[in-house]
Amino acid sequence: MHISKILRYPVKSLSVQELTRCRLTPGQGLPFDRHWALARPDGDAADNTAWHPKSHFLVQVREHELSQFRTHFDEASLRLNFEAPGGMHGSGKLDTQPGRDAIATAVAKHLGLDEGPQNEGGTPILVEAQEIGYFDTTKGPVSLLNMESVRALEKLLSRQLDPLRFRMNLLLEGLPAWAEMHWPGKRIKIGDTVLEITQITGRCKATHINPDSGELDVKVLHALKEHFGHTQMGIYAEVVEGGDIKAGDTVTLLD
Repeated sequence: MHISKILRYPVKSLSVQELTRCRLTPGQGLPFDRHWALARPDGDAADNTAWHPKSHFLVQVREHELSQFRTHFDEASLRLNFEAPGGMHGSGKLDTQPGRDAIATAVAKHLGLDEGPQNEGGTPILVEAQEIGYFDTTKGPVSLLNMESVRALEKLLSRQLDPLRFRMNLLLEGLPAWAEMHWPGKRIKIGDTVLEITQITGRCKATHINPDSGELDVKVLHALKEHFGHTQMGIYAEVVEGGDIKAGDTVTLLD
């Protein structure tokens, strides 16, 4: 089996970025994965020294229009370019307060949070993680998706599912559907790195969102429950031994 794609999401719940290679560090996620997030101004997630649940942030499961706020992250300059329906476009440097404010203001305008009865707290605060990214779990910041498991679900639904619905980091090819469900507690080797599988990924209604259109078009949770008796897809892992990985690398199950 091997890695077919390496994906990261520099700002939590915004656009994906595909990588050809990256370096993994023990205890960390992919470099700049969920390194920034849009904190709700009425919560305490502006405290970037502690883990916070996703309810403290703007996330696609509640603000599914975020899928239409397209971004591109330039790692060298730390600049985020964005565009949204209606002709909105711009950019901001994520390492500066004015840059972060510009992005947060644009998101608020896109979602209609800056005016009228839809205002649920006003403009979000674009926050930067200090030690570890803004992940949905404290047990394994690297996520893996078995594409054969996705295809098993596709077959029952008689339609294709973009794996971006699941917003995972490493897409795996070459293992049987659902084989990964037996991996928690085991270790895998990718290049020079070793990862320990910590848990299976429970899914939420964000998987119902079409990543291209932003529409709620497939009831993924209902399909998983009906056909497989659970609402899980993917696994989380912790980096035990760091090193470089690249797309195409072989993945070996160690124990």
